[in-house]
Amino acid sequence: MQTKGIPIIGAVIAISGIIDPKRNSIDRSFVFQLNDFDFQKEVADHFRYPVFVENDANACAWGELFPPWNRKFSSFLYLLARTTKFNPDEQVDTGMGIGMGVVIDGRVIHGSHNQAGELRSVYWNTACETGNQVSIPQSRLAGIQHDETVLRDLVKEVLINLIPIASVFDPEAIIFGGDLKGKVDVIHEVLQESLSDTFLASQQSKYAFASPNKGNNEVSTGAACLFLYRLFKQPQDESKLSEKSAWEQIFKLKEIS
Repeated sequence: MQTKGIPIIGAVIAISGIIDPKRNSIDRSFVFQLNDFDFQKEVADHFRYPVFVENDANACAWGELFPPWNRKFSSFLYLLARTTKFNPDEQVDTGMGIGMGVVIDGRVIHGSHNQAGELRSVYWNTACETGNQVSIPQSRLAGIQHDETVLRDLVKEVLINLIPIASVFDPEAIIFGGDLKGKVDVIHEVLQESLSDTFLASQQSKYAFASPNKGNNEVSTGAACLFLYRLFKQPQDESKLSEKSAWEQIFKLKEIS
């Protein structure tokens, strides 16, 4: 962007993992093998403009809230299922990761321990593979793009786990992104064929099942939308670095240039 004469005023890094937005830090990321990583100190402080880190599913949720993509949903669940190709430390595929952005009344919810939306299947137990979130082995999940039986098995397990969540939070919509993007017809079929007697099926007319409307850029677009939200948000707590310093850094950009 800078080579085209467009100044960079900030950035957001969206990754899978448990992110603390108040401290701008990474509590844990299985894919990147990070624990208690001070992103502010190790990364953000080295740039002259503000750099934030956010969970990738939450970033997608921010994108759905922001015009022109907003579909007037103020309360929704954003399910991001993505096959992770590579673990940089172990040199192996790490399989499927499933994250969920939870939005209530126009606010992305992080939770008291920053773990809101960290989906863990009711069928999961300690015998499951490390890093797995569902009962389906990672070796099967790796073939989800080519084997529809794997896709349907994953959709069924995910829908079963969404039943109590939808019942409690009463969302307007459930948005399926990542490897489930464009699979709304399959999701409806599985719901009717395998889960027709469940609460979710009985309430189906109340929930919009949707795919992201940002093509293949759902994470990066959402990350940009989050930055704009943080930029124009009125600081509510002057003691929070993440809310206070963004404007200060941007105002200094012209002076530094």
